Amino acid sequence: VRMYEEPEALNEESKKRTEKLLEKAEQLRRECRFGDAINVYMQVIESPDATDQQRRKARVSIDLIQEINGFVNTDLMNP
Repeated sequence: VRMYEEPEALNEESKKRTEKLLEKAEQLRRECRFGDAINVYMQVIESPDATDQQRRKARVSIDLIQEINGFVNTDLMNP
Protein backbone atom coordinates (compact mmCIF):
# COMPACT_ATOMS: atom_id res chain seq x y z
CA VAL A 1 0.00 0.00 0.00
CA ARG A 2 2.80 2.41 0.85
CA MET A 3 4.38 1.98 -2.61
CA TYR A 4 1.40 3.68 -4.24
CA GLU A 5 1.45 6.68 -1.92
CA GLU A 6 5.08 7.61 -2.56
CA PRO A 7 4.72 8.55 -6.26
CA GLU A 8 1.88 10.89 -5.32
CA ALA A 9 4.02 12.47 -2.62
CA LEU A 10 6.89 12.85 -5.08
CA ASN A 11 4.52 14.36 -7.63
CA GLU A 12 3.27 16.90 -5.08
CA GLU A 13 6.85 17.75 -4.11
CA SER A 14 7.75 18.24 -7.79
CA LYS A 15 4.78 20.56 -8.31
CA LYS A 16 5.79 22.60 -5.28
CA ARG A 17 9.37 22.85 -6.56
CA THR A 18 8.17 24.11 -9.94
CA GLU A 19 5.79 26.57 -8.25
CA LYS A 20 8.70 27.92 -6.20
CA LEU A 21 10.71 28.40 -9.40
CA LEU A 22 7.82 30.39 -10.91
CA GLU A 23 7.59 32.54 -7.79
CA LYS A 24 11.35 33.15 -7.88
CA ALA A 25 11.18 34.14 -11.56
CA GLU A 26 8.28 36.54 -10.91
CA GLN A 27 10.22 38.15 -8.06
CA LEU A 28 13.25 38.60 -10.34
CA ARG A 29 10.99 40.12 -13.02
CA ARG A 30 9.56 42.60 -10.49
CA GLU A 31 13.12 43.57 -9.59
CA CYS A 32 13.83 44.17 -13.32
CA ARG A 33 16.43 41.40 -13.34
CA PHE A 34 15.14 40.22 -16.69
CA GLY A 35 18.05 37.99 -17.70
CA ASP A 36 17.92 36.08 -14.43
CA ALA A 37 14.13 35.82 -14.65
CA ILE A 38 14.32 34.37 -18.18
CA ASN A 39 16.83 31.78 -16.98
CA VAL A 40 14.52 30.65 -14.19
CA TYR A 41 11.49 30.61 -16.50
CA MET A 42 13.51 28.39 -18.85
CA GLN A 43 14.15 26.01 -15.94
CA VAL A 44 10.39 25.77 -15.48
CA ILE A 45 9.80 25.09 -19.19
CA GLU A 46 12.51 22.41 -19.26
CA SER A 47 11.41 20.78 -16.00
CA PRO A 48 9.85 17.36 -16.56
CA ASP A 49 7.69 17.99 -13.48
CA ALA A 50 6.08 21.21 -14.75
CA THR A 51 2.44 21.17 -15.75
CA ASP A 52 1.31 22.51 -19.12
CA GLN A 53 -0.19 25.53 -17.36
CA GLN A 54 3.12 26.31 -15.63
CA ARG A 55 5.00 25.98 -18.93
CA ARG A 56 2.54 28.31 -20.68
CA LYS A 57 2.85 30.87 -17.90
CA ALA A 58 6.65 30.75 -18.15
CA ARG A 59 6.57 31.06 -21.97
CA VAL A 60 4.19 34.05 -21.84
CA SER A 61 6.35 35.71 -19.19
CA ILE A 62 9.47 35.27 -21.34
CA ASP A 63 7.63 36.79 -24.30
CA LEU A 64 6.58 39.75 -22.13
CA ILE A 65 10.15 40.35 -20.95
CA GLN A 66 11.40 40.19 -24.53
CA GLU A 67 8.77 42.74 -25.56
CA ILE A 68 9.83 45.05 -22.74
CA ASN A 69 13.49 44.71 -23.66
CA GLY A 70 12.77 45.20 -27.35
CA PHE A 71 10.66 48.33 -26.97
CA VAL A 72 12.05 51.37 -28.75
CA ASN A 73 10.43 54.79 -28.55
CA THR A 74 11.10 56.12 -32.03
CA ASP A 75 9.92 59.62 -31.07
CA LEU A 76 12.88 59.94 -28.72
CA MET A 77 15.22 59.03 -31.55
CA ASN A 78 14.08 61.87 -33.82
CA PRO A 79 15.95 65.15 -33.37
